[in-house]
Parts: sequence; structure tokens; C-alpha cells
Amino acid sequence: MQSYKIAKVVLPIALDKNFDYSIPDNLEVKKGDRVLVNFGSRNKVGIVIDLVEHSVIKYLKPIIEALDSEFALTQENIEFAHRLSKMYPYAEGEFLFMMIPPALKRVLRHSLEQTASKIKNSDIKEYIPQSNNIFIQRDSFIDRYNIWKKKVEENLKIGSVLICFPQVSYLKEAKKIIDKDFSKVVRVIYSQQKEKELLENWQGTRKNSLILGTRVSLFYYPADLNLIVVEEENSPYYFQEEKPFYHLLDVVRLLSKLKGIDVILSGDYPAFSTYKLINDKQTKIDNLAAQKKDSHIRVVDISRLRQKVITPVFQALLRKNIQDGKKIVVIWNKKGFGSYLSCLSCGQILKCDRCSGLLQVSLKDDNLGVCPYCAKGAPIPKICAKCNTGYIKPFGLGIEKIETILKRIFPEVNIKNWEEANVETQVILATSKILSSLYDKYNYDVGFLLDADSFFFRGDYEATFDAFIYIKKLSLFFKERFYLFTRNPNHYLFSKLLEDWQNFYRHELALRKDLYLPPFGSIVKIILRDKDENKLLKKAQDIYNRLKVKALDAYGPLAEVPFKLRGNFRYALVIKGKDGYLLRELLKDEIKSLRKSRIKVAVIIR
Repeated sequence: MQSYKIAKVVLPIALDKNFDYSIPDNLEVKKGDRVLVNFGSRNKVGIVIDLVEHSVIKYLKPIIEALDSEFALTQENIEFAHRLSKMYPYAEGEFLFMMIPPALKRVLRHSLEQTASKIKNSDIKEYIPQSNNIFIQRDSFIDRYNIWKKKVEENLKIGSVLICFPQVSYLKEAKKIIDKDFSKVVRVIYSQQKEKELLENWQGTRKNSLILGTRVSLFYYPADLNLIVVEEENSPYYFQEEKPFYHLLDVVRLLSKLKGIDVILSGDYPAFSTYKLINDKQTKIDNLAAQKKDSHIRVVDISRLRQKVITPVFQALLRKNIQDGKKIVVIWNKKGFGSYLSCLSCGQILKCDRCSGLLQVSLKDDNLGVCPYCAKGAPIPKICAKCNTGYIKPFGLGIEKIETILKRIFPEVNIKNWEEANVETQVILATSKILSSLYDKYNYDVGFLLDADSFFFRGDYEATFDAFIYIKKLSLFFKERFYLFTRNPNHYLFSKLLEDWQNFYRHELALRKDLYLPPFGSIVKIILRDKDENKLLKKAQDIYNRLKVKALDAYGPLAEVPFKLRGNFRYALVIKGKDGYLLRELLKDEIKSLRKSRIKVAVIIR
């Protein structure tokens, strides 16, 4: 018989509170169960987080129906959601509902008896204060996988293992390798899966499973999870900006401490937050295998040459390596033929009607302009609609235009883009998409990076660090030479590239400590968006004024780039402080103030 009469229920709403419902005598209800309740004038699915004997509410609505005959979530899930709500400005219920598939958030009478029900709260490990974290550093995924594969095998004997990947494309390529060793137990979870497929995979990963997933998979973890591996842990894709915002590494560290399980961080170079933990002896590092020496990197000073990409020195170096029979990759991280479309007569530039994006010629149709932000297409007019006299032509350099120029200069050479290249191609044109390949490390002789300075225009304190990682990752593809063309040869980045990688990290660590930048302080960026520009600007200004009253180091409102995106205008506010906890608490108050507003918010915390 049910011993408790009242259930405390959370709902998938922004209110940070639970609601009391009476438990009818004919229902068996446990913590973690999904239940059907009436909220307002509608029936909703809720999750029971506690059972009590009494309530301060005199008249309680009864639970309409218990939707699970066994546990859907555990007490540990409830505790995990509670801790997440302390870390981020979102309600416990919002995080709990992230832990069940979309199909179970509706009134779906689905039996979980053969899946989650087999693991009770008694099966969960007791809290262990310290878990072991290690960063495994190798040049390629295959090398790293061969190091931690044995650890995965050992942990699968006693529970489940979760391996996180930054992108679905990366996950699918890695799965081909992992399947050779673990094909019978591998399950895949990511948010773009169809609802039925996601539900089936979630059910199939409740016990003794090897789960490959993107960042969302961490919230679907099984109770017997025994090991977490985060592959390419320095990836920016591990941060979720939209509601509810979170960084995967923060959530991994929280969960590993809650469960007392080990974490393997895997990559070619560590994220800066991970390096700080390595430096403070809180995370171990395995980098015994010597990385490729970076003496093959060559910095080419083009500061005295005309402002053009295809410089004479680039042409001369390219010609020399072509004549020597080298396999070459030229990297320019701008897609398409031109950077923008403009009128030859009046200078009118074609823009997307939904965004601030400048239309570019479509890769598939020369008569179509495409927005680089929302991918919306629009026919390219022959004559300018503004002056009715000038022709519309593409300007600027995209990777396709560079390919056209090089084919004209070297007509006898087999030159193709990355997607079309084959074994007979001598010169390959590529964007940063080359980094998505798991198999091509050291397969090419010579590389040319034409936009090494692109990061310096960002105005972001992490620009130099991101440039370092980007260049280091690219350098791993080339056996003999990797040429970097720059108009800023005296920038400290280029000297540090030729040294041991830890020298650069130590230099960055010292700079950030002096300026109280992360990880020695915190920076919060709040991005507000709405279709009404005036209303949005007023709200952003109001928030800024409140921040300044509290004597915070705040900046803004700043027009975000792009200023307009998918029909919404965007303003940003930036807050800097030494006390990360104080900033998070302040952020909770500001997000709460926006909950009844139509204005949408995204947050970046560093």
C-alpha cells in the first residue's frame, strides 16, 4: 500500500518550484515516476521528485494517472538536476525533463519495465568525493582511441560507458572505427534523431551499454554509467548557448563527482580550462607519445606586399612544390566564389531579407544568392533594382574563386576542391572542413594557410588561443612544410607556434591571470533577440543600467554580429568579474526578469 499521501511534482516550465498533488488510494507512485496531472486548465506530464505526508496547501488536485509502473528516473537523476539548477539559472524541472526523451514528455503510456526499471536506486553507487580525471594527448583520434580503448573494455564489464563527440559527423566517422571492437553493444544518441529512434536508443542504453553521443547524450546517462570519455574536448561545439545554456565539460565534472566515476578527456591539445586543472595537479596528463615536431611550420611575412591573397611569394612557393611533385593543400576558410554581390554602377550590396548576411553565389546555382547565416536563397537580378543600370557581380575571394585563379596560373596541374579530390589530385583547395577528417593526418606533403590573420579581427580575448589550436591542428596534416602567410609577423602567436605547446599555454595563463580573465575570473555574454529593435534596445539598456548600479564591470548594449539573424535583431551585454559564483547568481535574476517577456536570450559563460 502507498504509505505517502502527497507527491511533490515538477513540470517542464520556467518556474523554479514544485507543486503538491494528492495520491489517490488506487495509485502506486514513486520518486522519479512520470505522472499525469492537471495544471491550470490543461493536463500535463510531471515528474515526482519527493513524497511527503503533509502539505501547506489545503485543497490539492489528485494525480490523474501514474504513467510508469517502474522508475523512469532515479533519486540520483533528481539530485543531478538539483545541482545543475544551482550551477545554471534554470529550474530543476527543466533539467529533469532534459533527461527523458521527447516521446516521454507527452501523455504517452509507455512501459519502461524492460529498460530503466531494471535499475533501482539501490543499484546506484554511493557518492565518492573524488573521481579521477586524465587528459590523453595524441595527434589523431585513432591514436587516442587505441590508448583508452582498453579502459572502455574494462568498464563495460561492470557498467556502461559514454563517449561524447563534438559533432554528429565526427561521431559517425568514429563509430566506423569503434564498431570493429564493440559492434554488439554500441548505441548512438544525438538530438537530431527521429523521436522514435531516440526513444529506442534511450531504452537500449539503460544498462551495460556503450553510448556514442553528442553533448545532449550526457543528460540521458544510464544509472550504471561507469566511465565518461570526452573526445576532442577543446571543441567549441560543447557549449550550448540556447536555453538551457551549459558547457559539457562543466556538466561532466559535476556528474563524475556525483557518481564517483572516472573521466577521460581526449584530444590533440587541451581546452584552456583543462590545462589550468593540469597545471594545478587536479587532472593528470598522458602525453608520453611525442607529438610531431613543429619545425616544419614556416611563417611567411607578406606585410610589405600589396593587399592581395594570391601574392607572388605564394605563387613562387606553390610552383616550386608542384615541380617537386609534392601533394599540396591550400587552405582558405571562405566558402563559395565571392564574399558578396554588388552593383558595378552604384555599389549596392545584396543582403538577406531575414539577416544582416551578405548574399553569396550558391555553390549549386550561379543564379542564386545564399545567406551564409540562415541559408535562405534569393534569385540574383541581372540589373540592380536600386539604380536600374548596373550589373550585379560577385566581389571578394571565396575558395571557388581561388581555385579558378590557380587553374588559370597552373593549367597543367590537377587542381580540385576538397570534396572532389582523388588520388591523382596534386593541389587540393580546402576550408577548415578538412579538420573533420579522422584519416588524413600526415597524408600530405605541403600545406599553405592563406588566412592565418583571420582570427586577429575578432576582438575576442580567446582569438589568439583559438588561432593557436586551429593552426596546430592543421599542421598535423603535413609531413614536410606548412606555410603560414601573415601581415602580422611580430605577433607573439607565430613565435610560440615553433616552441613546445606548453610554453604558449603558460604564456596565455600568465596574461589572463594579470587581467583576471578566465579561468582566473569569469566573463558572461548575454545575447538578447527580438523582432522589435526599439523594444529590444530598451530592454538591453535597462539590464545594463541595473548592472552598473551594482558596480559591475559591464559593457553594452553592443550590436551582435550578425546584428539581424532569421528575422530577429540582436544586442549583447558583456559582464566581467573575479567571482564566477556571484556572476551566475546575478545572471539568474536577470534571466528570471525576462521569463514573461517575448525577448529570447542566449548566454555564453567563460
